[in-house]
Amino acid sequence: MQQQTAVDGRRARRERGRQAVVDAMLDLVMERGAPPPVEELAARAGVSVSSVFRYFDTLDDLQRETTARFLERHASLFEVPRVGDGPRSERIGRFVTARVAQHRAVAPIARLSRARALDQPHLAATLADTRRRQLDQVRTHFAPELDTLAAADAADVAATIATLTAFEAWDQLTADLGRTDAAVRRSWEAAIAALLP
Repeated sequence: MQQQTAVDGRRARRERGRQAVVDAMLDLVMERGAPPPVEELAARAGVSVSSVFRYFDTLDDLQRETTARFLERHASLFEVPRVGDGPRSERIGRFVTARVAQHRAVAPIARLSRARALDQPHLAATLADTRRRQLDQVRTHFAPELDTLAAADAADVAATIATLTAFEAWDQLTADLGRTDAAVRRSWEAAIAALLP
């Protein structure tokens, strides 16, 4: 019985250590916009450098768990409030406000994920899944308007709205072109209103 208790205690400590490393990695990436050196990661997590490498077989494993924790922690940001509900102008405003808030909140890890997706299949798959879900939100949120169009036209409009309001578009507008979030919201609302029948 004592031996089992000791084993259970070691497992619990190991799991707490793993979770501390994942949380530290996520926090540091959000603060810095880049993965930290392992020494800084270990210090933030309150574990030794060697423990980091004992907890995770590879850095890919750590990044995979960090991505999962990020999506879990920020799940509400990926939702549109009252999806599909209300008059057209209110739906456009809510949709755009939700997208801009999401992009602002997730910017550091979103930039890193996109850069790393080229050689990290799990990140590429996560991004593809996120894009599909966001396209589905567009279809649901603007169904009253899209349903009045021929199928091919509705698909074109939905894809255009999803692309127009994607993280990459927001990042280029704000980081590269110096547009404020208010300016982005204004232009996106006008563009969506023009696209929808």
